[in-house]
Amino acid sequence: MTDVLILGGGPAGTVLARRLTALGHGVTLVTCARRPAVEGLSLRAVEGLRRAGCAEAVAAAGRPASRRVDWNGQRTALNGEHLADRSSVDAALLRDAEAGGAVLSRGTVAAVEQGKDGWLAVDAAGAVLGSGRFLVEARGRRAPNAPAREAGPRTLAAGRAYHGPAGEVGSAALSFADGWVWLAALPDGRRLVQLVIDGADSPARADLTAWHEAAVASLPEAAGWVACCTPTGEAEVRDATAIRRPPGVAADRLRIGDAAFSVDPLSGHGVYAAVAWAFAAAAAVNTLAADPTALPAVERFVEDRCTELFAHAADAGNRFYRAEERWRGRPFWRRRAAWPPAPLPPAERGIRRRAVVVNDRIEERPVLVTPALPRGVLAIDGVELWPLLESVEAGPGRGGELAERCSRQLGQPPERVAVALAWLANNGFLPGGATRSGQ
Repeated sequence: MTDVLILGGGPAGTVLARRLTALGHGVTLVTCARRPAVEGLSLRAVEGLRRAGCAEAVAAAGRPASRRVDWNGQRTALNGEHLADRSSVDAALLRDAEAGGAVLSRGTVAAVEQGKDGWLAVDAAGAVLGSGRFLVEARGRRAPNAPAREAGPRTLAAGRAYHGPAGEVGSAALSFADGWVWLAALPDGRRLVQLVIDGADSPARADLTAWHEAAVASLPEAAGWVACCTPTGEAEVRDATAIRRPPGVAADRLRIGDAAFSVDPLSGHGVYAAVAWAFAAAAAVNTLAADPTALPAVERFVEDRCTELFAHAADAGNRFYRAEERWRGRPFWRRRAAWPPAPLPPAERGIRRRAVVVNDRIEERPVLVTPALPRGVLAIDGVELWPLLESVEAGPGRGGELAERCSRQLGQPPERVAVALAWLANNGFLPGGATRSGQ
């Protein structure tokens, strides 16, 4: 039995596996094959994978391709995105996890059982696929459902793959009266047309391919995208509804990635949020392994992080939906422009106690909060801000003299203290600025 059992070998599960093995935990990662798919990975999602040490996955993502957006009657060229064959990227992620020291187990989990020593994942025949004292559910939307805390309008993505001339690479996002379409062209000639529509507009599954064909024919840009191509299969549909579920934090288990929340594809935050979630989860698991009594702080940290990531993705999607004004009265656009109904309120500048990550452990510390940084800032350039602020208020001094005095009291290099003092001044925390209320 290993320390941690992770179910799911996507970005969230594999990044978490690498982070935990780097921290000295034994990890078993149980994974099964997923259906082939092409996905657009944002530049910062791939940067997150690079930061996690997933060199194989970064290489599999390839170079970013050009991307354009036709929205609200305007055509714009945006930053590129990586057009990834998810089968190749997922295989690379597993190699990264294994290279980091995780034990891989391949199979489909039929049941998860809790014993006196930990958790067991078993297949349909009752064979044990993996075990661990701590369980992480990272199987995405395939995970057993937990009650939804928040959900956007029901959204479906209906896609069909084609094959055409090799060489052209790029992607495009186009809006239309009842949804939007994502177009992708890979170097090997594969092309994809994915229609994102309201759940109420979905045809019967038996009619899906014919419906998709008719919808593509009605959209000149989409029809032109595949004009010289041949379909390579039937259309497929998947749920793309933004939904947030409880992360299920306990002393011996946690839900991460799409198992905790899934975002609208228009936000572009999907893989990025999964990777960010994995970094946060690593600190949570590491903390609970060392000190189970830290569960209340870990719960607050995980709940806040989950809520924040979901809210940011929802807001990003909402801004794109509101920007399309030509069909604002159509049901698809009206519902999405009105959601989420209550974005997170801006944080007030001040000092707050927050559960934060310190040396890969979650601790409650005083942090300095601003409207732009609602989670708070613990340190700047390695200098903790709260002790620095106390040092500032303990005696006189200005400019270089102040930096020298504080550096002696805190045992920090003067140049770093000067950088932190500049941050305090710019954000109104030095004397005469914001007060110390809210501790």
